[in-house]
Amino acid sequence: MVDQSWLRNTGLGVCLTTLASPLAVAQSAGTEPSEQLSAEQCALIENGVRRLACFDRVFRAEEERQAASEDEQEQAEEVLDEELPLADGQGPEDDDSVMNSLLEQYVATEKAIFSFSGSFVGHRPTYILPITWADDPNATPSSPRLGTTGYDYELRNEEAKYQISFKVPLLTGLLEDRTTLWFGYTQQSFWQVYNRDDSAPFRETNYEPEIFLRYQTGWDFGPGTLTGVTIGFSHQSNGQSEPRSRSWNRVVGSAAYSYGRWLFMVQPWYRIPESSNDDNADIERYLGHANYQAVYKLTEDRTFSLRLLNNLRSDNRTSVEFGYSFPMGETLKGFFQYYNGYGESLIDYNHRIERFGIGIMLNDWL
Repeated sequence: MVDQSWLRNTGLGVCLTTLASPLAVAQSAGTEPSEQLSAEQCALIENGVRRLACFDRVFRAEEERQAASEDEQEQAEEVLDEELPLADGQGPEDDDSVMNSLLEQYVATEKAIFSFSGSFVGHRPTYILPITWADDPNATPSSPRLGTTGYDYELRNEEAKYQISFKVPLLTGLLEDRTTLWFGYTQQSFWQVYNRDDSAPFRETNYEPEIFLRYQTGWDFGPGTLTGVTIGFSHQSNGQSEPRSRSWNRVVGSAAYSYGRWLFMVQPWYRIPESSNDDNADIERYLGHANYQAVYKLTEDRTFSLRLLNNLRSDNRTSVEFGYSFPMGETLKGFFQYYNGYGESLIDYNHRIERFGIGIMLNDWL
């Protein structure tokens, strides 16, 4: 739900690799970037041919690194450790602008990606949790209008969960530089893959297309920076027929504030009223009117995230989602997730769920 437009897209390498041929042509034209350039720095180059040539040099350097001896690689890494304090775990007091710098680099890289037609970038985190365990799976979902229903099979506590999320720029080149219009899509699925007796059915899938306008503010405010704000429209539904149908439409805004290694986000929403056929008329009694999110960059490859929801009513209901991504070898990132509360999925918007999951992070917050 929260617009993560400023966060790093781990699919960047795939997009850039497909450009290898035109990059080689560009480099032959005599545009030789510095040996120290990174992909993020290349993204800042406005001229398209020079930018492509820069990317080519960066990825050729990666091939040379793989072919180098272990001693040569160790010497290079010692130099990088001195230049990149984020990777060695130094405290926030030594790098108050770490998060703001990461966000600026991401936006620059984002622009480089969507300058090519047909491109898309990461939106919210994309992950796969092959194994999760829920304390009390909701075998009898209900809503005020549709009543109580059940499943044609017995729910298991163990199931797989995954989320995919991306966004595509719209009207590129027509808006001023700080303003971008996006179409976003997020899908979250819960799969009873260990229920072999009933052909491993998908228990629930939530679909959320949205369209939103983002403005990069970059305003210094207090000790940190108000990095950006958004406003848009979101539709979320589970695509099922009655009596398990659930959906809602919202006008959604967001604001992001960075300080040190922290990124704080608030996402208020207004639910658009529906007719008397509303499948889940009381959903705001459980989920409230906003998301509150915090992301902390522990090191270059370790990230904590926390999401809170509260209905702000006398019958107080609070939901919390905690995530931690960490390195697994040289190319993969592991991911641990804990959820306790309401609204993990639409079918369970009014049922408290406690879930633990472990798996792989494909597209992290940062």
